[in-house]
Amino acid sequence: MTDQPHQRPHGHHHQPDGNADETRQHHHAESEAQPFVDDCAPEREELQTAIRVLNAELAQAKSDTLRAVADFQNLQRRTSEQEPRMRQNAMGMVVRQVIPVLDHFDLALAQDPARMTVSAAIDGMHMVRSELIKALERSGVELIQPKTGDAFDPHHAEAIMQHAAAGIESGHVSMTLQPGYRLGETVLRAAKVAVAP
Repeated sequence: MTDQPHQRPHGHHHQPDGNADETRQHHHAESEAQPFVDDCAPEREELQTAIRVLNAELAQAKSDTLRAVADFQNLQRRTSEQEPRMRQNAMGMVVRQVIPVLDHFDLALAQDPARMTVSAAIDGMHMVRSELIKALERSGVELIQPKTGDAFDPHHAEAIMQHAAAGIESGHVSMTLQPGYRLGETVLRAAKVAVAP
């Protein structure tokens, strides 16, 4: 009688190894126990710090701007309030310089016409003019009176005619017809001159 190889009965299923299940459960428990590490945390914190710094700088800039606007408005208000007073003071200075000239006019007009000579009248006019020029100079006004032979300066003189004169080059002043006046760098009135052709 031949020995038959031993065969497992059909329908018998392989039972899972209990040790393998325990190992998988152990690894799963370890993975759940490990804390989550955020690799972007340093960059996020740096970005938040930069945002806080920018917000602080923006707030400071806004505060500085508001303060500057307020200061400018206060300056405008003070200037507006002081402008009439400054104008009045400037006019007062000029008038104070002119008053002595009026005194000289009054003195000349008080003379007896019957005893006034032409020469005395002319001398009186020269004296009054001299006092008036001095008053203007004390107020900062300068006389513009080009000399014969000077090069024509269109910034301070106005050529109203051509006039030939001996020894005067073309384009140079040959005669001053009316003096001009300036206050600092501002020409109040240009001198009127004749220019050699």
